[in-house]
Amino acid sequence: MYVTGVLALLIVIGAVADPVGFFALYGDPGDFLPVTRWQAAPLLVYVPLLLAGTAWTARSFGRLGRRDRFAVVWAGIVLSALVAKFAMSLVATAPHLDPADLLWATSFTVPKAALWALLPAAASLVGRPVESDATVETGTAWPVAASVTALVAATGPWVAARWSADLPDGAPSLSPEAGPLALAAGLAVLFVALTRAQTTFARRARNRTGLFLGGWLATLWAGAALGLVQTAAIVLADGFGSVLQTPAALYLRISEGVSLGAAFGWAAGLAALALSRREHAMGAVPPPRLLAAATAWTVLAVGAVVAATGSSAATTAPAGRTTGDVLPLSAVRGDRPRIVDAAGRQVLLRGVNVNQLVDFHAPRPGVPATRPLTEDDYRQMAGLGFNVVRLALSWSKIEPSPGRYDQGYLARADQAIGWAREHGLYTVLDLHQDGWNNQPTPPGASCPPGTSPMDGYDGAPAWATRADGAPRCQFTGRDISPAGDRAFTNFYYDRDGVQARLVKTWGMLAARYGGDPSIAGYDPLNEPGFGEQAPITSTLLLGRFYDRVLREIRARESRPHLFFFEPSIFWSGTGFDALPRGSFRNDPNLVFAPHLYGESITMDASLGLPPVTTIEHGFTLAARTAKDIPVWSGEWGFWGDAATVRAKVRRYSEQEDAHRIGGAFWVWKQACGDPQNGIGPIGNGFNKVDCATGKDLPRDPVAVEELSRAYPRAVPGRLRSLSTPTARTLRLTGEAARGGCDLDVWVPGDARPMPDGENVSGLTVRQVPGGWRLTGCATGRYRLTVG
Repeated sequence: MYVTGVLALLIVIGAVADPVGFFALYGDPGDFLPVTRWQAAPLLVYVPLLLAGTAWTARSFGRLGRRDRFAVVWAGIVLSALVAKFAMSLVATAPHLDPADLLWATSFTVPKAALWALLPAAASLVGRPVESDATVETGTAWPVAASVTALVAATGPWVAARWSADLPDGAPSLSPEAGPLALAAGLAVLFVALTRAQTTFARRARNRTGLFLGGWLATLWAGAALGLVQTAAIVLADGFGSVLQTPAALYLRISEGVSLGAAFGWAAGLAALALSRREHAMGAVPPPRLLAAATAWTVLAVGAVVAATGSSAATTAPAGRTTGDVLPLSAVRGDRPRIVDAAGRQVLLRGVNVNQLVDFHAPRPGVPATRPLTEDDYRQMAGLGFNVVRLALSWSKIEPSPGRYDQGYLARADQAIGWAREHGLYTVLDLHQDGWNNQPTPPGASCPPGTSPMDGYDGAPAWATRADGAPRCQFTGRDISPAGDRAFTNFYYDRDGVQARLVKTWGMLAARYGGDPSIAGYDPLNEPGFGEQAPITSTLLLGRFYDRVLREIRARESRPHLFFFEPSIFWSGTGFDALPRGSFRNDPNLVFAPHLYGESITMDASLGLPPVTTIEHGFTLAARTAKDIPVWSGEWGFWGDAATVRAKVRRYSEQEDAHRIGGAFWVWKQACGDPQNGIGPIGNGFNKVDCATGKDLPRDPVAVEELSRAYPRAVPGRLRSLSTPTARTLRLTGEAARGGCDLDVWVPGDARPMPDGENVSGLTVRQVPGGWRLTGCATGRYRLTVG
């Protein structure tokens, strides 16, 4: 009772101190009485099961020495939290989500449960320690381990889709897609670790209930061991990187490993029970036949999975070529994912974000929150060599009341898209939000301890906001707010049909712009919040939203456009979280569009910590996470000390070239009254403004140099390598089996560039505003150097 009572007290304390549940086991930032099934499930399912499981563990392993008792009870609380979280998730989300995905989603509970379990485990030491009266011999460890390893191997594709994602090549894995050697290594680690852990727990079981529970707990430890080995493989592949890079990887892999153990550990418990019965009849040690049979079972299962290993890369054949400088875009998925145009050329989309149509909260009366958007803005962008604009639009302006679309605001969007098209730029339509909506903390409102009043920002209309009385306050920044997290969670669960309305809005936009080849594609939700039940909300339900919105878009557009899907803000803010999961990932025209803000405005920086993810590692993680999907950096930028910023911009540019991808700098212009700008003497952005006079200030020369540097706008076939030693020099290699005369390279400056190459011909250099356009033909494996 000591253990359960202490845990119950800690749950109450955590709920009060952390109402969002970001760190606590249970949180409820809104009105106490739940009004939806998903709000009731944590209180009525999760908490009771967590306490019941803890009591069961303490009772099943009560006759232990102090050290063993602490370790077993601590692990039992972690297991109880995982099982309770899974049951809660089933109740909250049924029938919309796959139970297998929900099992994986328990991984986010591991670190919280491991931390909060320490004090209750210490409470278990109260009382006189008694040595274990174990009745089970350790001979059961080998066949139990073999049984569970075989089960994991036999369900390899099921496991691969959840627990073995995002690993570097060659890392021990449970995924058949990782290859035979990596799969064999992963299963071997699991088998050896489980054998050792099973031996330890079998000796400590008080009764048959303890024997079953001990097998389950042993599998948790084996999963943690696998995560540890996988982390070592990641370090070998990526290096130690920043101070927090390796601890972050360890955090993720051990959490996923323990979650895997919770998903399969019941099988170890059943096997231990079954084998213990047989031992009573056959002796303490399993006969050679039994051990041989278990080993053969494992080998056969592994062999079957390995034999079935193989993947087919989905590709999209380019559509027929159209006339004009801006051709329709599509994606090529597979081993060499990329964005291509209707001529079959690989296209690098490089440009800026435009926020001048966003419905920002204006924190300072009389100071505009946006700057006017004119055709001259697009003329200047083209003069810098840009070929894409990520145009931020506000749902609050598009749909000011349910089902009513503001035609005046849409006409402004039409105008901006037309200007972009006229000046040879693509447009990515971005439905923008920051902090969910533009409502600030109400005047006179008090904020919970650890939080502070916040500005309003932008996003959803007031009628689409369901915050249930949660305080509009922030912790470290706008993206962790009780009201925002509650609103996002209600959105993900589609409370009152709010999500369905946004899906319909996207259908309207797709019908309006679906025939325009200058529309590169759609970004359905900027920086999705993680809600109150990550990763259920931030990964699984976000993926369900993407499923719905993509179906609506495809049904309404006249030709398929790119679908730029973002991970949760947690991914962009820390460099780790899982990709959203759902059927949308089968679409051939996907682009993974994270915001690569490593070493910039991420959560670690707001807490004063070293970067979790460096600039370089952010690109590595993005490519590894996306796998066969093209990557495009939807936002990036750096602020602060001028010298530091310039160094980071250069490092970022080098990585963008090395990975042969594009991106959009944040932001073209930022007004002095923009809540993201803060109160200062200048309005930030690529184009700065003096807040006192309203006059434009000179652009930062390094930013101009790096953003306007030479790059291939489009190349026949695909790029194999790219580097820009200076802003006006370029080296690239490519491969075009069929060849083509569609090479298009931008070079800035007044001096005429001097191109040279192999397997390129017909090179022409044409001066355009701001620089030069180099065109020509290329075939086979080609090389181009611009000096």
